[in-house]
Amino acid sequence: MSGMEAVLILLWCGAIAALVVWVNRRKARKKREIQEAYAELQSLVESRGWTYEELVPGLVDAYQGAEPLPVKASGIPGDNVVSGTHRGFGFRAFEYRYYNSDIDTNTTNVIVHSVWALNLGVEVPDLRVYRDGWLDTITRGRAMTVGIPQLDEDFHIVSRDEERARAVVLGGLAEFLTSDPRARELPLRLHDGQLITWRAQTALSSETLDEPLEYLVDAVGHLGALSPAPPPQAP
Repeated sequence: MSGMEAVLILLWCGAIAALVVWVNRRKARKKREIQEAYAELQSLVESRGWTYEELVPGLVDAYQGAEPLPVKASGIPGDNVVSGTHRGFGFRAFEYRYYNSDIDTNTTNVIVHSVWALNLGVEVPDLRVYRDGWLDTITRGRAMTVGIPQLDEDFHIVSRDEERARAVVLGGLAEFLTSDPRARELPLRLHDGQLITWRAQTALSSETLDEPLEYLVDAVGHLGALSPAPPPQAP
């Protein structure tokens, strides 16, 4: 082996070692940033008198059946769970996590979705409201027609009980969806006495916590006959 070849091998080994060190430091920094973000979320939550739990076993099971959650869930935990009362309504916000393996690169990625669920305390029909997309009929089922052109064109509304769901939409929800700009981003779902929204591929944090929660509480007042009155606030 010539001296030049030896030098090249040393340079190559040095470059590999430097790359390994850089990758490990990057992973450690990312992990530290995530831990700090959740510590900040916990501090914010507790300062408001709410409850923060790192993990609640089986929580996802209670909200299964529509994206981003699985159709069937058994014992799937909710992560970074926030529970409390906001503007008179009990709520839960949590993360749903799953792992996506890439065989080609031999890597595993963690997919995180955030979910907010507001407890209405009344019986509700099945109802899911999405922004309209060209694959919706295939992935979400046939949309029900409401008869309001802007709503039928801009949203994909699905229900297993269209008669009751249509009464909710026409009872005030349609006006809310077509006038509130947040409806362009945040979907809605009525399920088992809950009003639910979510953000796909978004972690729960002190920055992301409030807007979807406010959106849900604002939407409650537009559910027509289903709209429950929040309990009176303590003076």
